[in-house]
Amino acid sequence: MVDILMATYNGEAFVEEQVRSIINQTYTDWRLLVHDDGSTDSTIAILHRLSKEDQRIVLVEDGVQHLGVARNFIHLVDCSTADFAMFCDQDDIWLPSKVEDMLTEISRYNQDVPQVVYSNAYLWNPQQGIISDKNTLTFPTTLRQTLFLNTGIQGAAAIFNQRMCKLLRQPLEEYAMHDHVLLLLGITLGEVHYLHQSLMYYRQHESNVTGNAPGSIRRKIILMWQNRSIPLVSQAHLEGLRAFVEHFKQKLTLEDQHVIHVFLEMPKYNYIKRVYCICKNHFQLFDSTILLLIKMLIRRYI
Repeated sequence: MVDILMATYNGEAFVEEQVRSIINQTYTDWRLLVHDDGSTDSTIAILHRLSKEDQRIVLVEDGVQHLGVARNFIHLVDCSTADFAMFCDQDDIWLPSKVEDMLTEISRYNQDVPQVVYSNAYLWNPQQGIISDKNTLTFPTTLRQTLFLNTGIQGAAAIFNQRMCKLLRQPLEEYAMHDHVLLLLGITLGEVHYLHQSLMYYRQHESNVTGNAPGSIRRKIILMWQNRSIPLVSQAHLEGLRAFVEHFKQKLTLEDQHVIHVFLEMPKYNYIKRVYCICKNHFQLFDSTILLLIKMLIRRYI
């Protein structure tokens, strides 16, 4: 069985289309757990109507609200009891084989280890259709490839096992995003795998929580310049990482502790020392140290 974890907030414009894409999955042994964060529109009414149509849709109505996106998703992990779980955004559309394909992939790996598998996604909106055939453009497996991304891989593209759920349930003092923590856990305390198929439509609109995706490395570089007023390192993700290492430090390898320590210290350094640290420690952005140094050249650090 798979628990699909959907955190909602004022999603009346999109949520029914997403839920129906889940109802139409080729794999049928799933449960959709939905927790709303205090919507003021008709989101909850829509979900109640859909839950009457399909008993696999379960609204978690516990009176807990105003958690924010990250804590709302982590709250749903607490409710999950299935062997596998998947995060689900309220505004995407899943292709019919998404659950089946991802379950098949993650089942290939050792379930005694915390596992996460990521698929890819089409960038899409109803006006233009498919904008790009892939959202995820980098596939990190080490901290050196991850820390300067300022985020995780798209959480709604993930499937993870109960061993990973156990780690996610451990509360942190700060969260940047739920998918940030998921990727950090996979890289440091578990295993990360990538299924290079686009299995959902990642809806692009002005209300995207994480902003619109670039769709290509070329577009990423253009946006890097256009958004040069945005700092290289996100303060929220820096604090999220600090909370992560404070909680899990005793479980991390000495090497991973060192890499995180260097990264957390770098805001204190001048430009020359940062360049030295990036080169010495082989930090990368989209698998490139050069690209990371260029981005640092055109943006303030934090």
